[in-house]
Amino acid sequence: MLRTAFVGLILLMATAAGVGAETADTAYINGKIYTVDATKPWAEAVAIKDGKFIAVGSNDDVAAVTTEDTKVVDLDGRFAMPGIGDPHIHPAMVMPRRAFCSLPGSFFEPTEEDIIKALKDCLKTYPDDRKWVMASGATFAAMSKETLTREFLDKLIPDRPAFIEDETGGHQIWFNTKAMEAAGVDRTFVDNPPEAFFDRTDDGDLAGVANEGAVNPFIAVLEPVDTKVKKIAFTRLLDEALSKGITMFGDAYVFEGDLEAYEQLQKEGKIKQHAVLYLKGNLGTAELTPVKELERWWNSHDLPGTKGVKLGMGGSLESISEALVDGYASETPAAKDGPFPVDDAVPERNSTPVIPADEFAQYVADLDKAGFQVKVHAIGDGAVRATLDGYERVIEANGNNRLRHHIDHCSLVHPDDFQRFVDLNVTCTIWPPLNAPGNYNLGAIKPVLKPMTWARMYPNRSMWDSGIRLVTHTDAPAAPLWPWWGMEASATRQNPKRPELGAMGGDQALTVAELVKAYTINPAWSLRIDEVTGSIEEGKFADMILLNHNLFEIPLTDIHKTKVLKTIIKGEAVYEAQ
Repeated sequence: MLRTAFVGLILLMATAAGVGAETADTAYINGKIYTVDATKPWAEAVAIKDGKFIAVGSNDDVAAVTTEDTKVVDLDGRFAMPGIGDPHIHPAMVMPRRAFCSLPGSFFEPTEEDIIKALKDCLKTYPDDRKWVMASGATFAAMSKETLTREFLDKLIPDRPAFIEDETGGHQIWFNTKAMEAAGVDRTFVDNPPEAFFDRTDDGDLAGVANEGAVNPFIAVLEPVDTKVKKIAFTRLLDEALSKGITMFGDAYVFEGDLEAYEQLQKEGKIKQHAVLYLKGNLGTAELTPVKELERWWNSHDLPGTKGVKLGMGGSLESISEALVDGYASETPAAKDGPFPVDDAVPERNSTPVIPADEFAQYVADLDKAGFQVKVHAIGDGAVRATLDGYERVIEANGNNRLRHHIDHCSLVHPDDFQRFVDLNVTCTIWPPLNAPGNYNLGAIKPVLKPMTWARMYPNRSMWDSGIRLVTHTDAPAAPLWPWWGMEASATRQNPKRPELGAMGGDQALTVAELVKAYTINPAWSLRIDEVTGSIEEGKFADMILLNHNLFEIPLTDIHKTKVLKTIIKGEAVYEAQ
């Protein structure tokens, strides 16, 4: 009764004080609202009109713009914050391949038996009218080289080509003999690691795994996925994102054939989030999509957001396809016995990034001139440094990083390059779940790195304190779309599912306040939409999420239990928990 009376008093005050003033369509009162606005970090209430915040402050502040026609929502002390940004997900590149079969990734720590069982289960219901079997999400690091062969897959799928993608979204695939024949590759293929190479049998034949650019011949002949299926696949991930509080995203690899689906979804009003699409600049090799071709793609469609291009300067650490400043461990049991055996010349095998320096710098300059923002995949410190080198030439010529070109993943950044990020105003987009110990980190990555290199992995605290603007991403569906799990991993450096493993680099943990910034206003900055979203401020779009608990009042080990009760974008409730 008291709460109802208080709301009534708010309306009475507003009717008297708000005559002739701008009045709110909706007001949220009696909340604990973390704004991520340094000048006013906390608010009790907000008022919204035409999709934007018109008042952020106390109940009285909001009452001044509230009338009897305003919809008033009593938060009853609940916690709210700006919407989450995820500038690196893969609706276009990965989701269509998971339309009929999604396999368990390393986050779930599956065994080889789990993966094979999941694949067999998919095959029971896989559509008979599909010419290829496509699946995605497998944890190759959990599988033996004896299993990751054409012969093994031929027995499972003897009647049609098979394309089984690993969890990283296209850096590695497992294929059968029919797929190899369809792609037109054989043992005569000239390996060029880290750019394009196959796993080999003892006698030099193609074993059954293609790495990086060696995947491209298979992609070129894959059975097309039509626009109708793509729209279903894209929206499946984007709708899930709404349930996780994600109000802005970047699709980190979009091909020409994906644009019609995005255009239709845009016209149908089915893309609720703020979006930036990053068109394919290269894919695992130094072959670059001509800038004029990218401009044609963009100009031929009515698409959401601003123009972007995705480039890859490396692959993955476990496949020895990322450049490292100090090279890889030359010989480890895991490296020799695992699915990606390496020899004693690993550093020489991975001495250069995918795109040569001069070509990369010139291409970025051409993209910049055409108005495309550049997103670069770089995990190892050698690839990160090469990317900074290219960016530096363009940014110094311009006088600033006007389009906010940035680097994604950057799991390993050499300390000598910290200040360069700051000076060039380049963001580093980290993948928080990797900040915690797990099978992928400890079983696939650590064994191929030198001890001194492993000790420098995931240096979040050092980078933050140096002034680098850190941004977070999930890389979904290559990993689960679960920002709260990653937030806890970065705050505790522990695995929420396996606390018995202890902390990994505990001195590199970030605070909750720092992480909320890295999940909200920083991705908005990276996506170039920070002037309209990313924080709760008057004049910005009313993008806000309500949670089941206050992130600042719960134990750090409970962050992964966070649930989104409501997601609001431009003042509209686009998701509400049932």
